[in-house]
Amino acid sequence: MKNVYFLLMALLTLLACQNSSEKTANSNASLVSNKTMKAGTIIQQIQENVTCDWATQTVDTYKGGNAETQVTGIATTFLATYDVLKRAKEAGLNMIITHEPTFYNHLDETNFFEEDPVYQKKRDFIRDNDMVVFRFHDHWHRTQPDGILLGMTERLGWKQYEIRPNELLFKLPEQPLSQLADYLQKHFSATSVRVVGPKDMMISQVGFSMGAPGSQAQIKILRMDEVEVLVGGETQEWETVEYVRDAIAQGRKKALILIGHANSEEAGMAYCADWLKAFIKDVPVQFIPAGDPFWTPAVNEK
Repeated sequence: MKNVYFLLMALLTLLACQNSSEKTANSNASLVSNKTMKAGTIIQQIQENVTCDWATQTVDTYKGGNAETQVTGIATTFLATYDVLKRAKEAGLNMIITHEPTFYNHLDETNFFEEDPVYQKKRDFIRDNDMVVFRFHDHWHRTQPDGILLGMTERLGWKQYEIRPNELLFKLPEQPLSQLADYLQKHFSATSVRVVGPKDMMISQVGFSMGAPGSQAQIKILRMDEVEVLVGGETQEWETVEYVRDAIAQGRKKALILIGHANSEEAGMAYCADWLKAFIKDVPVQFIPAGDPFWTPAVNEK
């Protein structure tokens, strides 16, 4: 009888394990969608969900693939680097929505690169893997609130310090300029943060300038009486940098911290993935970071 009992218990245990495995397999299968969408349908839905009119003169266009490309999944990113393209392919995501250019210039003009092996390999990778690359720059900034600024405000942890929402101005707790620079360097794990201004200058009123809007846009923020330091992405070194240096030499309370273009905007494309998920339901959406490309040799202070 004991042998029959143990045999029965073993049989029941085996059946229970099989049932559990089937449930797990079914659950995992339900997470994988076999649906696809045309790229053009996705772009149409984006156009319907931004708050601004869609401009005819814009850099927000296809850089690879076309509206008829069947999309299996979407990757949002700050830059469609070759590495990002490979990681997207591995994840089964064949549509890349990038904030910045794919082919090394603002308009993605390729005539100069036609015989260039780096360009050719990237172009061919997009084509051979049936990928579509679409730039989402102008309208992501123009929609309200600005998608990049929204993501970056959250990433910086400055929401509570906004002077006026969506206006790039923040009033932080008073601190030395060096403390703010240290915070930004550690917060973004950035090795390329650069500062113009006295380390011990006490500051609290901060302007934020995403990406590389040009020196005039940056200087307009610095001219504001309520701005003591501008935190920006990048700039021409002989323009905004020298404006700040002269302002300091004249006794004006101004400073500049540059954190790098990627660091100053990338979080906005992480937010873009969440924004898309609200209305793109048939294919997966995922943020893939491009990251900060720079590193800096160690400098020993004496």
